[in-house]
Amino acid sequence: MDLRVTLGVGHRLPARLLARRVPREVAAARRRRLRAEAKRRGQAVSHARLALADWLIFVTNVPAERLRLDEALVLARARWQIELLFKLWKSHGHLDESRSAHPWRVLCELYATLIAMVIQHWVLLLGCWAFPGRSLVTAAQAVRHHALPLAMATLCACLTAGCRINPRRTNPNTYQLLLAVPEVADAA
Repeated sequence: MDLRVTLGVGHRLPARLLARRVPREVAAARRRRLRAEAKRRGQAVSHARLALADWLIFVTNVPAERLRLDEALVLARARWQIELLFKLWKSHGHLDESRSAHPWRVLCELYATLIAMVIQHWVLLLGCWAFPGRSLVTAAQAVRHHALPLAMATLCACLTAGCRINPRRTNPNTYQLLLAVPEVADAA
C-alpha cells in the first residue's frame, strides 16, 4: 500500500503512508506481545491495535519516484542497524557511565568515549565492513581487547620511523655531540 496523506493539525504536511502485510506468524506474535503487555498493565487491547498488528507501516516525505515501497523496507532494516550501532556505542562504550560527579569531568569523559567509539567504528569499517556476515558486537570486543597493544605497536613504529632531529654541521645537536664522544674502552 502506498498512499498520499497529510499529517498535522495546524500545519498540514504532505507525506506518504507505506504499508505491507506481515506474515501470519509475525502478526500472531505481535498480538501475543500486545495481549501480554495489556495483561501486565491490567488493561484491554483495543481492536484497532490488534488490527494494526497485521501491518508494517511507515510514513515518509520521500517522493514515490525516489523511493519505492520495497526500497523503503530495506532502508527501514538499515535504519534498525544504525539503531543497533548506537546501542553498541552506548552499552559497550559505557557512554552513560562516569567516574565523577563533577560536570566538566563527566563532559570530558563523554567526549573521550565518543572519540574512542568513532575510532573503534573506523577500525570496524576498515577491518570487517566489507564482510556483511561479521558481528559488529564481536568485532568491537576484539578491537577493545587489542586496542592498547595495537596503539603501542603503532606508536612505536611511528617513533622509530619519524620524530627525527635534523643533523647540523655547525652547532651540532646534543645527540650528535654525545655520539661523537669516544667510548672509554676505545680510549684505553
